[in-house]
This record gives sequence, structure tokens and C-alpha cells, in this order.
Amino acid sequence: MRVRDYFLGKRIAVIGIGPHGEMLADIKFLVKANALVSVYDLRSEARLAGHLSSLRSFGLANQVLGSVPVDDLMDMDLIILSHDYPRNSSFLALARKNGIEIEYPETLFLKLAPPVSVAGVMGTCGKATVISMLAPMLAKTCAQNDQACAIIDPESEEGILAHLKKLKSGDLVAMRIVPKMMPEITALKWSPQVAIFTTVPPRNSFKGSAFEIIGYQTYNNHVIGDDQIIDAIKVSGLQLKGKMLRTKTSILPENWLPHAKTPSDRENAALALQTARIFKVPDETAEAVLSEWKPLKGHLELVKKLKNVEFVNDSASESPISTVANMAALAGQKNLVLIFGGADQGSDYREFYVAAKEYTHTLIAIPGSGTLKERSALQRIENINVLSAPSLEEAVRQALDHARKGDKVLFSPAFEACGIDCSRKERGERFVRAVRAL
Repeated sequence: MRVRDYFLGKRIAVIGIGPHGEMLADIKFLVKANALVSVYDLRSEARLAGHLSSLRSFGLANQVLGSVPVDDLMDMDLIILSHDYPRNSSFLALARKNGIEIEYPETLFLKLAPPVSVAGVMGTCGKATVISMLAPMLAKTCAQNDQACAIIDPESEEGILAHLKKLKSGDLVAMRIVPKMMPEITALKWSPQVAIFTTVPPRNSFKGSAFEIIGYQTYNNHVIGDDQIIDAIKVSGLQLKGKMLRTKTSILPENWLPHAKTPSDRENAALALQTARIFKVPDETAEAVLSEWKPLKGHLELVKKLKNVEFVNDSASESPISTVANMAALAGQKNLVLIFGGADQGSDYREFYVAAKEYTHTLIAIPGSGTLKERSALQRIENINVLSAPSLEEAVRQALDHARKGDKVLFSPAFEACGIDCSRKERGERFVRAVRAL
């Protein structure tokens, strides 16, 4: 069945348009496929003002902002959720009871896509960096082989389902799989043909084994990771059919990544190179891509130097592992003021506190459920200043007050975005505005 035939005439509820309208491309695709699309979002019209003109131009069957009427959902054939809304949301209870199909864009994409090869990038941190390196390598090779190459990223404005219109059997897909989607994909009894792990999966990304998402690989599939990953898989007792490949930074020639800022950049480049070789990407192509690669925005991005103090935006960091690595990359002689905090995600922060004592002289916590949960642990830290700020803007001002000549102020949250910051991109933009306003 063609994808368009699947959606033809279906009554579809899309719940949530994403923090920055990431679902808009998929909504437009569904309408063009002649589905009867209704859009719901719990945010107010004022919060979504920037996207209203787009929504109104699509030709929706219905649009409701500020609420999700349960009765409306009972008339639907399919409900598609943005990542903002979990399956156990109260307004979905009756729909679940009545057997109405509920999907996320990724799960529906995987159900409807033709037979394609998927490289899935997973882990606590580094996923976006690996994708930024791997995607152009695959794209160049696909162009030479008359293949399509789709990049599936939940934070992309290109959508996820919208890629279905271009894919055919034998094409390639590079997919950034965020932790909350890993159990959803595992439930499909499907595994990416090439599974790339930047770190051991975080605790909130699985129900049983940490590596259960690769349990459905076949004999011609691959798992790529460093020694820690491969050893962890072996210890887990998971019986894999795919081939495990240990990746070391030594496979990457020294001059291939001239713009790298941290050791993790080289580690991620090694993962991308190993993956590219599986897909027969010539090393010359990989070298050309990596030679031009530059760190992403919000990844140790220098914003401004003021009074001999550098302000660095690492707003993409959502885990203590990432923040610890980036503190180590920047620090020298306890010269860091760290701004951190956000929503609880169930991570273990013990190593974070050890690193904070080693690399920083001042910690400034911003509001969030995760910050609140860690409050007692923060109060026990000795020999460094531990402050609280009611807002990110105030934290930036406090950071300047406590910074010494030659210091670096690092905004590396180590928690998920929350409150008025709908995404890591949004909180990064707020930090940049606050710094430039000093």
C-alpha cells in the first residue's frame, strides 16, 4: 500500500506541534495526503502565536489550543503525539481503552517505511554531533548511487513522517533516537540495522535490559560503540545476532578533524567514520566532511568575552555525563563558574558533584524539578560556592559577579529543559541574550 493511500480519508488527531513547531512539516504532509487532520495543543494561542499562520494555511479539519477534548479523540482513527505528551496522559485514557491507535512520529514512520537500512544513533549525549558528521557522508554516497538518504531528527523542522514521500526500498536513513523513544521503538520488536551508541543508554530509556533495543537485530546487522559499550553489552547477557564493532579514536587520522574542541568530538567522529565504512563511504569522502565539520550551536559555543571572562553556551547538555565531560574539556585550575539545572530525568549525579569540586569554584543552580530534587546533595558540597538564581538571566548576572579574571562561565544544564524553556535550543537562546545584555 502506498503511504498516501494509508492516510487517505483517515481522521487523525495530532497532539502537540512541538516546542518550535517541529510537527508542522508532518501536519502539512498528512493534509496533503488527504487525511482529515485535527491539531490539539495544551499551550495557549498566545504561546503558539508564531505558528498560527502556518496552521491556518494547511486546511485543517479542526484546531483546538489550550485543551485536548476527550470526546474529540473518540472520533479519530489515529492519534499522533509529539514528544511533549506521554502515552499515559490523562486525556488519552479513554482512547486507549477504546483501542484507538496511538503513535509517535518515529513509530509510525518505522511501521510505514519501505525496506530501508536504518543507522540509529543512541546514548545520553553526542547523538546530534554524530548525526551532523555522518549525515553528509551518507548523503554524498547516496547521491552517487541513486539512493535517497533521510535524516530523522525529532528537533528538525523537516519533520519525520514527511520523509516517507521520498523513500523507496534500499534507501538509507540516519535516525537520532532520543531516550524516551527507545522503549517505544523496542515495543515494535524492531532494531536499527546499524546501532550506534555514544554512551550506555540512560535508565529512562529502557524497561528491561539497557540494550534491549538491539535485541531484534539479525546476522547482517551491526552494533558500534567504544570499549565501554561493547563490554557493557557482553556483561548484560544479551544474545545478539548482529556483529559488534569496537571503535577507537585511533582509526581517525590526527588531521581529519581540525575544528574539534573536546576529546568527545574525536570519539563521535570515530563512531561516524566506523558507520560510514559499513555503508561503503570512501575514506576520501569522510575526510572531506570531517575536515569541514564545525561544532554545533549550543555545544561549547563561545558567546562573548567580557572583563577577561569567557561565557560559553553548552545548553545542549541534558545529562551529567555530558556536563562532566565538557567541564573537563574547559577547566584549568578551578577556573569555572557553572550554571546548571532543569527538569528531573532520573539521572545519577554523583560523578557530577565530584567533577564540580575539581573543576569549579562556583555553582549557580536555576529552577527545575531536577534541581529541586538534588537540593540536599548540593547543600553538602564543600569548598565551593553553591548559589541559587530565580532565573537564567539572574544566574548570568551572578556568574559575572563571582567570576575572576581568566575564568570561564559555562552554561551546561545537565538536566532537561523545563518551564518557559520548551527546548534546549530555547534555553540556549535565552542564555545568549542574557550574556549579550551584560
